[in-house]
Amino acid sequence: MVINYHLNQKINLRKLIISSIHPAAKFILLFLIGLIIWFTFYHFLYKIDLFYGDSQNTLLGFSKLLGHQSNFILEILGINTILEINGEMVVTKLVDYPYNHGVWIGEPCNGIKIFGVFSIFIICFQGKILNKVWFILFGILILHILNVIRIATLTYIAAVQPLWLNFNHNITFQVIIYGAMGALWLIWIKKLSKTEKSN
Repeated sequence: MVINYHLNQKINLRKLIISSIHPAAKFILLFLIGLIIWFTFYHFLYKIDLFYGDSQNTLLGFSKLLGHQSNFILEILGINTILEINGEMVVTKLVDYPYNHGVWIGEPCNGIKIFGVFSIFIICFQGKILNKVWFILFGILILHILNVIRIATLTYIAAVQPLWLNFNHNITFQVIIYGAMGALWLIWIKKLSKTEKSN
C-alpha cells in the first residue's frame, strides 16, 4: 500500500509538471525537436537512392518533375524549352534565347526542405489529427505550385536578363515562398487549430 501510494504521488507530480508547461513553450520545444529530427534525416535524404539501387533516384525524379511542370507553363505561353540532366541536377532552359545558362534544380530548390519545415509546424501545433493531415497536404500543394511558377519565372529571367537572376532567386522568391508558408501557418493558427482538442 505504501509503495502504491508513493507511486501514485510520483505519477500525479509528473502530470502536474507536464500540465503546468505553458502551451507556447511546449510547442516551441516540440517544434525545435522536430526540426532537429527533420534536418538530421534531410542530411541523409539524398542518399535514399542507395536503398533502391543505381536504377532509381527518387529525388532526382522529383526535380525532373518540377522541371517538366515549370517548362509546361512556359510552353503554354508559347516559349520553347528544354530539360537537361547534369549529374544530380536538373537544368531548365529556353530554346533560341541569347543566354543559355538555364536554371539548375536540386537541393534545396526542389522544395523538399521547406515541405518538411511547414509540416513539422502543423504537426507540433495543437489541432485535430484529420485537420492536420489534409492541411499539410494542401499546404505542400500550394508551396509546390508556387515553386513551379518560381522555376518557370527564373528560367525566363535567366534567358532574357541574367543579371536579374540572383536578386530574384535570393530575395524576391524567398520572400514569396516563405511569406506563403507564414500565411498558411497563420491560417492554421487562426482558423483551423482547436485549443480544446489537440493530437
